[in-house]
Amino acid sequence: MRWHYLILLIVVFMSKTGFVLGQQNLDSLINSLQYMDDDTNKVIVLNRVADKLIYADYEKIRRYAEDALLLSEELDYKNGIAKSYNNLGIFYREVGVYDQAIDYFFKSLKIMEEIDNQAGIARSYNLIGIIYYYLTNYDLSLEYYNKALEINKRQNDVKWIAGNYNNVGMIYKEKGEYEKALMCYNRSLKMSQVQNNQNWIANNYGNIGNLFLQMGKPEAIGYFEKRLKIKSEQGDSSGIASVNHSIGTYYNQFGKYEEALPYLQKSYDLAKRKSIRYTSRNAASELSEAYEQLGDYENAYIFFVLLNKISDSLNIVENSQKITQLKMQHDYKINQQLAEVEYQKTEMYYFAIAGVLIVILLIVLLFYGKQRARSRQHVLERDRLELENISLQEDLDLKNTELQENVKFLVTKNEMISGVTKKLVDAKPNFTPENKRVINEIIMELQISIDSDVWQDFELRFKQIHHDFYIQLNLKFPALTPNEQKLCAFLRLNMSSREISAITNQSIKSIETARTRLRKKLGLSNQKITLSEFISRF
Repeated sequence: MRWHYLILLIVVFMSKTGFVLGQQNLDSLINSLQYMDDDTNKVIVLNRVADKLIYADYEKIRRYAEDALLLSEELDYKNGIAKSYNNLGIFYREVGVYDQAIDYFFKSLKIMEEIDNQAGIARSYNLIGIIYYYLTNYDLSLEYYNKALEINKRQNDVKWIAGNYNNVGMIYKEKGEYEKALMCYNRSLKMSQVQNNQNWIANNYGNIGNLFLQMGKPEAIGYFEKRLKIKSEQGDSSGIASVNHSIGTYYNQFGKYEEALPYLQKSYDLAKRKSIRYTSRNAASELSEAYEQLGDYENAYIFFVLLNKISDSLNIVENSQKITQLKMQHDYKINQQLAEVEYQKTEMYYFAIAGVLIVILLIVLLFYGKQRARSRQHVLERDRLELENISLQEDLDLKNTELQENVKFLVTKNEMISGVTKKLVDAKPNFTPENKRVINEIIMELQISIDSDVWQDFELRFKQIHHDFYIQLNLKFPALTPNEQKLCAFLRLNMSSREISAITNQSIKSIETARTRLRKKLGLSNQKITLSEFISRF
């Protein structure tokens, strides 16, 4: 048993000095677990295996991370718990469940801060920044990357200084600040070369090439070829497909369509074989463009059809968002109709009273002799109005019932989506590798956040009904954030946390936390009044 521990110590030492483990070293780590006692050393190796699987088989990350978490909790090993949270977050990030991923990263950050693990704090900042990048919140992503980079520099952690310079460069590229992006990429590249970190060197080459291509510079091709060489040596199918697409796009952009074809075809074939839909879609788009420019309209049409077919298969989230948007529009149309009915009811009531008063006045002044007949007419008129009021009330009750049923439908739909997602995640180990990739894409598409247009449509209809709500609210509470004002709007319609959760795609726990903070901000912490009752005054 001693020689197994010796191999383990050697592997751990090599990883700490920056050596990138190959598959054989990863297998050695996994095999060594069966000889280890249930102590903190086993937690370290479990988390190290989970961390390395991101380059080999990310679908297995969850298993080792959960084993590490369970053992860490039994041992009350805080550092192990925090690292397990990070690895679980990475797993959920890879399958596209971003809200659950960032929840794990924030849990890890809290523990790292409690035990004052500066390297761990920096790593959590980095992972949180990546999630915000995926969500296109570039300002917030940049804020967390810079926090991580500041700690990396204090600790002279060259590996992660390089990694975070690369990440910051990607943010500057998206913001159109190309000079800053290139400066960050070059810094990252030099540091990665010193460390001989081939994965990050390849990423740097690809990022610099994409930056130059976006800027229209021919130098891009040299960087793509360097990345292709590394990815070919590593046998990284996904990376090879991606960089072949980049090279083909480069030749298309510079009008060299004949030269683009073999690269784009290879990208398409490899991506199709590996079920990498986004790359195969992009390659099909460029192939259709190249053939069209060359006058080969038959092949241009073939790849155009393939492009549409692949795009249709990727439109699950888009269609789901459209359905949700239409549902929201329907719900608020009903609210608007209810408001109009209430207004008409009030107007009719006043008209009825005025009519009755006029009738009485005419009876007294002009038709005193016909008082009994007029009185009978008054009774008939009153009965008619009562019947109309009853009819209006029944109609109002019906519309309220329809609104409640619509909300229930939305809640049921979102719960169904969450249930399906969970079942798919739990069932993934039983699928073949090719089917797992398809299942991962379905899970990612089911979990993407609702499009911001839904809120814009809701806010437009809300303002039409409650046109002075925000004005009064801001006059009384000017310090409310936009999200808190949004929550107030939902509460103004007396919507429950569950209904708000179904519409915003946030967890009920998040909504309840937001309500507690809002209650404190409104000065209601020690008052016996509900939020909905208080907000209904505005």
